[in-house]
Amino acid sequence: MFLEKNRDRIEKDFEDFSRELPGKAEEIEKRMETLNADIVIGMKYLYSNMPYSDVGNYTFDTYLDYVQQGIWLWENSPYVKKYPELYFLNYVLFHRTNDEEIKPCRTYFWEKIKDRIQGMSMMEAVLEINHWCAGEVMYQGTDMRTGSALEIYRSGVGRCGEEAVFVVNVLRSAGIPARPVYVPRWSHCDDNHAWVEVWCDGDWHYLGACEPEAVLDKGWFTNAASRAMMIGSRWYDRAMPDEDVIGKDGMNRIINLLGKYAKTKRITIRVEDLEGTPAGGARVQAEVMNYGEFSPVAKISADENGCISFVTGLGSLLICAVYEGTYGERVIDTRDGDEFVCTLGEEYEDELWVDFDMIAPEDTGRTKWNISKEQEEENNRRIAEEGEHCRRKIAKFQPLWKRCLYGHTMEEVEPMMAVLSEKDRRDAFPEVLEGHYQEASVYREFNPDEIYIPYVWNPRVENEVLTKWRKKILGYFDKKQRDAFESDPKRIWTWIKENISVRNDKERLTAYTTPGAALDLKIAGEKSHKVLFVAIARTLGIPSRLNPTDGAIEYWDGIKFVPVLEESRKEAHLTVLAGENENWNYYQNWTISVTDGKGYLTLDFSGSKWENGKLELDIMPGDYRILTGNRLPNGNILGKRYDFHIEKDETKKVELELREYSLEEMLNRHSIPDSRLRNKDGEVVLISQVTGTPCADENLEHGDGVQRKIFFWLEEGREPTEHILNEIMDLKEKYEKIQQNLVFILRNEDALKNATLCRCLEMLPKIQVFFHDFGKDKEMTARRMYVDSEKLPLMVVTDGACQGMFASVGYSVGMADMLLRIFHV
Repeated sequence: MFLEKNRDRIEKDFEDFSRELPGKAEEIEKRMETLNADIVIGMKYLYSNMPYSDVGNYTFDTYLDYVQQGIWLWENSPYVKKYPELYFLNYVLFHRTNDEEIKPCRTYFWEKIKDRIQGMSMMEAVLEINHWCAGEVMYQGTDMRTGSALEIYRSGVGRCGEEAVFVVNVLRSAGIPARPVYVPRWSHCDDNHAWVEVWCDGDWHYLGACEPEAVLDKGWFTNAASRAMMIGSRWYDRAMPDEDVIGKDGMNRIINLLGKYAKTKRITIRVEDLEGTPAGGARVQAEVMNYGEFSPVAKISADENGCISFVTGLGSLLICAVYEGTYGERVIDTRDGDEFVCTLGEEYEDELWVDFDMIAPEDTGRTKWNISKEQEEENNRRIAEEGEHCRRKIAKFQPLWKRCLYGHTMEEVEPMMAVLSEKDRRDAFPEVLEGHYQEASVYREFNPDEIYIPYVWNPRVENEVLTKWRKKILGYFDKKQRDAFESDPKRIWTWIKENISVRNDKERLTAYTTPGAALDLKIAGEKSHKVLFVAIARTLGIPSRLNPTDGAIEYWDGIKFVPVLEESRKEAHLTVLAGENENWNYYQNWTISVTDGKGYLTLDFSGSKWENGKLELDIMPGDYRILTGNRLPNGNILGKRYDFHIEKDETKKVELELREYSLEEMLNRHSIPDSRLRNKDGEVVLISQVTGTPCADENLEHGDGVQRKIFFWLEEGREPTEHILNEIMDLKEKYEKIQQNLVFILRNEDALKNATLCRCLEMLPKIQVFFHDFGKDKEMTARRMYVDSEKLPLMVVTDGACQGMFASVGYSVGMADMLLRIFHV
């Protein structure tokens, strides 16, 4: 019988759902009257476990595709009987994988892949499906809104989280349990990452989404994952999973998977007040420093003894705790012990720079797998073919917004499209954009285009699914209510707070309830409340927005944007002074955050411009924290913190400070791939041969009698490469001493026609020159040295056969001199 072991539980859960949302339940039961019993139980399962935003945002028919394909798999898949029923429910039948838009896709994907995996074992099918996915979607950085699996497939591009959503949906369409796995934030670099785990042959295995390998449990991120402080996956079912739970994010639990990837230990945090009394039930967050801010990787509630206990990596965390309005925090290094105390109510001394260190776990991942040379070459051949297929597909792709040209001129449409993101222009339904275009047009004459287009017409508020909400809103409120809103926009917010409830316990906190769904359900998350305010205001012709700095809801009063809430008024002024460091980059080496006494909100000043070494900022009165961080090549951060209070109408000046580090702290030793290079004669030379060369000059000898090398993967004619070559030539006398230790790697012989490159080689004729395809080996070299794999030039200093000790990418002033310092020249 379909779902025999969970059938009774599902029925009871749906009864609970029906009591909580009686109106929606009645609609759903009416639709289920004509369906067979198996589809009914499948639909009840989805509705009982999905976030309320999914209940409101999508139609009953959206979910039929998932249930129908699930039932077909239950009856026909050779894999389904090999794993627990609970895995089928959560990792095959369930529609949601992350915070993506939901569109029917499972039967569609199954038709695409079924012939490719016919007769294969689960493991063979997983590897083959990932190869198919690699031919359909490739990595491209996009905004943080997660597109649907179908739109990711259609466009052919997605960031890592979107690639994971796509691959998980394709695997589930074949009856293979799959889940996205993510590092909320790395500890060793400013980024995060997502990949995929699949259940086959009795256990969970991992793979890079759209990054096929010859075997499972292999990916470029293997070593990076060994340096994480937390790796997790979401579980939506009301039943408890059989794995370690690290906490909850709204209605879904977070499964702690770190132990599979890294060296770990279990630590205990005790939260207590200044008198030592335990704070039972305190809300606790573990945070890492990333992008210049502290960001949570785990959220846990303390037990009656004020304690939390969880498994994490061997490095630093900021522990933050809140209990009955009192806040406390502490930086801990888990290498120093197993038990720590976080005290509530301790205050930081204002207007004083305080040093702190954030230690990244060491790289303990694997570097070798049992793969034959033939397997690796065949896999690489397929990847090259799939990449070319995907590039051709992307070249033919037509963004949906271009269909909006029907009936309009380019001059009419282009200004509207300019305020939307590239992703919106790619996947927003033309009828949605056209609806907003037509329905907002009655207000165009009342505001200049620079106000009307982004703040009245614009259908995008934050990261919600784009829908046609104007007619819904106009029909929802009578004229008297609309007139009241127009006369005083603050009344919109008052109405929302009184009529739309918040149920975070029934929500996926990073998903949004669309404006129309929020009005129907009368339930929406806190962020969705703000989106609803803006949607109602824009529908009534009131220009409005969420402030790009702090997310405050604002409306245009004809002269300026006015905060709806008094506490959001920017009535203080901060002057930030650059000091001696001219290279301040927001969300890289510094940030500002404000606290309400219960935690910190990082403000987004990334768009603010420095002028004459100053940054002038209007901010709210309150308590603030400035963080600066100097990240070392080994991933550790030398941090500084500055706390201050600012009153209404007060002006304050703060000069930023950045901790400096020693030359030894610049070194970052890791093995690099033994790439196959080609010399000018066409002969293959391995990097191990070049890096393992015995040293002829005892003054340049290091390590085990071999000479250090500096490898440059150069992109001739581009600015970053031109800069480093010119710096080398400016330091000609010093570089002459080590020119035989320099290795230039170029894509092909045509690069030698570049004037700057030729001049440098003439000036330093003993530089070794090789050629390389700049493919996977170059990427893996950058990743093993923990620098950006997409930037050039890539510069790596080696100290022995395939042993990197320092790396840098792009160009920064003084890099040529830095390389000399590492060489002790």
